Amino acid sequence: MYDVLIVDDEPVARESLRYLIDWEEHGFAIRAEAANGQQALELLRERHFALVLTDIRMPTMNGLELIARMKDVADCPVVILSGYDDFEYARQGLKLGAKEYLLKPVDEDELIATLRRTAEELEERLFAERQHRLGLSAMRDQLLRRLVHGAASRREFEEQRALVGWRPGEETFGCLVVEMDFVYGGGKDEEALSEKDIELKRYAVRNICEELTADDGFVFEDSEDRYGVLLFAGAAAKVPAALRERAEAIAASTARFAKETVSVGVGGHAAGFDAVPGAYRAAEEALDRKFLTGAGSVLLSKDGVGESEEESGEAADGDEEFRSIASLLLDAVRHFRREDAEASLERLWDAFRTSDVAAHRAKRIVLELFVQLARVVRETGASRELLFDRAFGDYEAIMRVKTIEELRRLTERKCEAVLAALASMKELRPNKVIEELKRIVASQYRNNVSLRSVAQQIYMNPNYLGKLFKANVGMSFNDYLLQVRMEKAKELLLHSDLKVYEISEAVGYGELDWFYKRFKAYTGISASEYRSGGEARYGK
Repeated sequence: MYDVLIVDDEPVARESLRYLIDWEEHGFAIRAEAANGQQALELLRERHFALVLTDIRMPTMNGLELIARMKDVADCPVVILSGYDDFEYARQGLKLGAKEYLLKPVDEDELIATLRRTAEELEERLFAERQHRLGLSAMRDQLLRRLVHGAASRREFEEQRALVGWRPGEETFGCLVVEMDFVYGGGKDEEALSEKDIELKRYAVRNICEELTADDGFVFEDSEDRYGVLLFAGAAAKVPAALRERAEAIAASTARFAKETVSVGVGGHAAGFDAVPGAYRAAEEALDRKFLTGAGSVLLSKDGVGESEEESGEAADGDEEFRSIASLLLDAVRHFRREDAEASLERLWDAFRTSDVAAHRAKRIVLELFVQLARVVRETGASRELLFDRAFGDYEAIMRVKTIEELRRLTERKCEAVLAALASMKELRPNKVIEELKRIVASQYRNNVSLRSVAQQIYMNPNYLGKLFKANVGMSFNDYLLQVRMEKAKELLLHSDLKVYEISEAVGYGELDWFYKRFKAYTGISASEYRSGGEARYGK
């Protein structure tokens, strides 16, 4: 609804204009009235109006002076209300920047036509402003992504420092990675979320992160399901507990306001430009433990950010030998060296027996190994859900074992399953994967299809699949799905008698207003304009 200010010194004229038409039916609402230009300026300073309708002849400050002085306080269109004797004044008003003028008494049809033209211009302006903001936001996000992943050189970053708003001399940061559990995992109750629901919730989570970060750092989109957060040293990086508290605040606010969960990985502090990627990687690695702790967790990096002395010193020095052997086992699995993996597993259990290891220590080493195996699976693109139980199954299985041999059999089965999954991924050809993905979209675009649902059908990790698709096709999965749906919608608009709401449902949009917005954003014109000849007129 666009807010309107009426400026006229005659109360009867203001009243008749208010009741001349149903303003809200045409997308406008009269929010305030003023008896002269001075009152109008005061109102314009206090709040925003989308449209001003003003008389010319008024005491204290006339309409022409108001139009001239409005440029300093507001940027909104002005329509002049003029009598026949005021035509010269109206002409001057148009020179000063008024949009157009209406003769008194105002004709109902002329007023409606003026509002329709004004609404179209306001929509175009808002669309252009939004595209500009999104463009700047995308550029900033891209630069910050390159920074945290070590792809941005010092020179490149210095040249674009102003784009980010980086404080001069600021070189120390705390790093967080916020993963939205609902993007690839459904809602908090595992229900399937629509594209619109996911986009709105992602937007809400970013707003929450930005509000809690405020002027203390930056928030950027790292991937479809993750936001990165860099906090200035003064805000958190030099106070580990404050960094953890910021992560907990993000998780709590998301649960309260967005009604969803996020998991937050807490990295260390980066002392210097070159240390940012390492600190950010620590936050990512902390987030890998989510498969053991479940959704909605705040997970600390190995450097002990926010841990007590007892927690950080819990592991005995003897565990380093176990971890060293487990590292060799992990490396053998990662590179498909089955015999080496079997040998490392045998060596690890020999070390357990020789040292007469306590059960809780052996289980801790196996838990850490499972976390690293899950990371390897994710990096190579296989689906972790087939190998790692999201409902704490693996954690409980490890905690439940009664003997060292039972723990060994559990570990052997997990390593074997991971080896099999990695071997199957190695045989996959990217072009075949992309072809299969496109085939699924072509057959299911009418339904609530998502990257996650497609990934489940071809047994791949959705995040990896999304990156693979973009690298090979040149656009994201969501952009491709939008393209398929919109091109089909265009075809139906031109070559069928289906109503717009029927076309909306036919291309996978259950909510008509969401279809209207997506179509306008994709083509630049409305669905009705396209059907009535927009293709020929706009070349869309």
